Amino acid sequence: MRRGWIAAVALLLGVARASAAPSDTAAAVARALLYGRPMPAADASADLPSAAQKRLIEFRDRESTFKSALTPPPGADAEERDLYGRRVAVERVIYCLFARRDSAKVAAGYALDADFERPAAFIDSLLHDLPVAWLAPYLNLVEGHEKLCADDDGGRQLAAARDGGHPLIRVAAEYLLATHSCLARIKN
Repeated sequence: MRRGWIAAVALLLGVARASAAPSDTAAAVARALLYGRPMPAADASADLPSAAQKRLIEFRDRESTFKSALTPPPGADAEERDLYGRRVAVERVIYCLFARRDSAKVAAGYALDADFERPAAFIDSLLHDLPVAWLAPYLNLVEGHEKLCADDDGGRQLAAARDGGHPLIRVAAEYLLATHSCLARIKN
């Protein structure tokens, strides 16, 4: 009988967590993944699922070892320096999210090729012939957010991001799906 009560309580806690309002921590995770903002501290992430907390710690550990493969443009003006900073932020996020042997190379390649003027269209075309399937959840997150910002729903892409298997991407996608909000880009 005691086991039955424990299972019922665990089920109710899971339902309560699933229906809880989106948290500030989830918003911070979404900003970190979309714009390269700092991830929330591990001790401030108690409201995240345990799998996401574990990945957040791994993300921060990888962040401490990150070294960009991109070269700053010589003699760059303010706009070019900003674009370079955005590319390095994307490179860092991809490297930190995916602990794979090829993540640094893929991160640098994607960051260098990314179209920041038309990101949703660029990602959509990339997803049709993606050479590294493990990058799809992140790309769907970015595309879904861009579509939200353009008042073009983005629900399909965010659902694909949520269901892609990465706990931090799931947290960010669930936050965006629940709030339908376009997160403003804040300068680093």
